[in-house]
Amino acid sequence: MTTRRFDGTAIPKTIVSGPGCRSEISAELDRMKVNRVAIVSSTSLAARTPFLRELTETLGSRVVAVIDRVESNLPVQSVRMAVETMKREKPEAIIAIGGGIVHDMAKAIAVMLPSGRDIVEFVSRFEPPDTFHGIEIDIEPLPVLTMPSTFSAADVVAGGAVTDTERGEKLIFVHPKLTPAAVFLDAEVVASTPTRILAASGMNAIHHCLEASYSKGAQPITDAFAFAALRSLLAVLPEFSDAGSPPALDRVQTAIDAASMSGLTYANSWLGIGHSVCHSLGGRYNLSHSEANSVMVLQSLRFNFEAARPKLAEAARAAGVSVSPDDKAAAEALVAAVEAVSDAIGTPKRLSEIGLPPGQSARIAEDVLGDPQTYWNPRPATADEIISWLDAAW
Repeated sequence: MTTRRFDGTAIPKTIVSGPGCRSEISAELDRMKVNRVAIVSSTSLAARTPFLRELTETLGSRVVAVIDRVESNLPVQSVRMAVETMKREKPEAIIAIGGGIVHDMAKAIAVMLPSGRDIVEFVSRFEPPDTFHGIEIDIEPLPVLTMPSTFSAADVVAGGAVTDTERGEKLIFVHPKLTPAAVFLDAEVVASTPTRILAASGMNAIHHCLEASYSKGAQPITDAFAFAALRSLLAVLPEFSDAGSPPALDRVQTAIDAASMSGLTYANSWLGIGHSVCHSLGGRYNLSHSEANSVMVLQSLRFNFEAARPKLAEAARAAGVSVSPDDKAAAEALVAAVEAVSDAIGTPKRLSEIGLPPGQSARIAEDVLGDPQTYWNPRPATADEIISWLDAAW
């Protein structure tokens, strides 16, 4: 047998799950002996819900800074400005409450403050055809505590993404040291998010499970998280449709638990070319990451179908959507199941539906061939293949 090596297993030390579990944050800070915290919150959550106010009141004098204005796709300049604000306050930990970009910002701040370095110094890159440039972090980042309001799964992963708006480029930073110290999966917080946003971010979670499981970086722990999360997501996400009543709180809890488990898949693997496309759509065109993933999850399955067929078949059987011993039939059943979820919740399936202008495939292909996720895709791709694929997806 071949010896395999995987450096950097990343699982948060503490995960607390259940409606109302945010009440345990103060006790967790006590255990960590943290007296000074900075809070990063999404703009919409701060404006629409009581959770930020509740958190600041509960923590009282421990709170030394609050950032409640976070731009979509997280411009690098926004992170730099937040770091300048926090330098004077010297927080001992960062708390993030909200959607994916909030958790990305918290982790960027957590490595920038103690290192004195810019986040762009911590990004990974892919150099075609087969060179991956990872990163090293030679300092201890500040501990990060997270509380998600969507199914992005950024709350559990060891890194994130920022956007160089001048170059229109999304930059990926990942390292095990950036794994959150504590995660609070509170259905009451998640249920405050509009259903259509949760639906799209749920498709992103499905995309995590699939791309991580057939990634070249996958390992047995990846499969364990991916298959369990996928089974749960396929069952619960159809309830997140604007056409029906809001899901019951226990179903919201089931969904956020599964979505965060989907993040543990790529925290212990990498993803693939579908997420590379989504990075370009966000970085260059400022399109929603969740909506981009809603489109690309099905497109990725089709692009990688032959290369990933055995793993897709294994996922189909583990998720309960096929019992066929034939890999092709089982893999096709999985694609059909994912499409059925998309139909049930009404998420977009084509790039034109999410606002991408026509004629952008060549530019996106150039971005994709520099994105680190592309290195881990099971099917190598040329620029021409990517262009043809994206033209068909538009």
